[in-house]
Amino acid sequence: MFLSKPKKGVIGAAKALSAANGVAHLAFLSLFGWRFLFSGLFSKFFVSLPCAILALAGFVADVVGFTLLKAGGRTRVGKYGLWAVAGSTALAAVLLVVASLTG
Repeated sequence: MFLSKPKKGVIGAAKALSAANGVAHLAFLSLFGWRFLFSGLFSKFFVSLPCAILALAGFVADVVGFTLLKAGGRTRVGKYGLWAVAGSTALAAVLLVVASLTG
């Protein structure tokens, strides 16, 4: 897996996942930004601010991953794009769990 080139179908699926990740991270950024503005002191600095920063980092990783996939395709650069999209998906999963537990 690490030495082979990504297949065309995998790249197409990763591009679709990247689009969904972008929407999810913007939703999480607005959710935790809203909670940051209107929450208590403890929740503001220990939950909302770190989660908003993680949502922003996930969005940046998603944009970088999509750009690398679009530019690189089936090359090594495209493989780094796949890893960036996968990392963005993992951050979205963590943010979903935190949003569920602190909602």
